[in-house]
Amino acid sequence: MNPDLKDRRIVVCDSDRTVLELLQIRLDLAGCHTFVARTGDVALETIKAMRPHALLLELNLPEMDGFEVLRALNPRGEGIGFPVLVMGKKLAPADIQRAVGLGARDVLIKPFSGADVRERVARQFRRASAPARPAGAVAQLARAASA
Repeated sequence: MNPDLKDRRIVVCDSDRTVLELLQIRLDLAGCHTFVARTGDVALETIKAMRPHALLLELNLPEMDGFEVLRALNPRGEGIGFPVLVMGKKLAPADIQRAVGLGARDVLIKPFSGADVRERVARQFRRASAPARPAGAVAQLARAASA
């Protein structure tokens, strides 16, 4: 069990049931309380009800995509009150920049391992007291995702 993740409420939103199950198992084993959603609308309802510590959000969702979810969570552009890690396959640097501009804090490119997910989520909680990300971090995320 990871002490950075113990008792954290995490919402995972992905339309792929297999991805949801794998992430839920990995995060539950790490000590999290994991809530799953298969659509953006359900994710927003779950976030409102559960007040999570973090969100793992697939960008390519049917009907309401991940970008729309980010806009709903950050309507004034003032930031989101918890870490959002966006996920996707073949994300373009422009997609990553757009997601970060809407409030995402990190990116997971599929496929990824359960260990990668646990570490990335835990890192967000360790950073909670750190100063805000510098402007150059968006470019660094985009470069890292395209590598």
